[in-house]
Amino acid sequence: MARGWGKSEEDLQAEKEQALEGNRLTLSRPSPEESRRIAERRTLELSLARIAEQLPNIKSADRRRALEVARSELARRLAALVSARG
Repeated sequence: MARGWGKSEEDLQAEKEQALEGNRLTLSRPSPEESRRIAERRTLELSLARIAEQLPNIKSADRRRALEVARSELARRLAALVSARG
């Protein structure tokens, strides 16, 4: 028997599931502002980790002071970013 031009129940159900999955992906995607905050937080965390890695190996007192000042500033910015989020 020939099949008609209409969609079968399986095709309709598959389309509904694809639409729902697309909606879930759209809803779970962060806003551009949230994406910027996530990227900024990650950058600050990586910078702090790099400073923590470098400090034990620094011999120059001037360089050590500069890294400690930078670490304080980065920690302040990270705290401000986290507290501004809520």
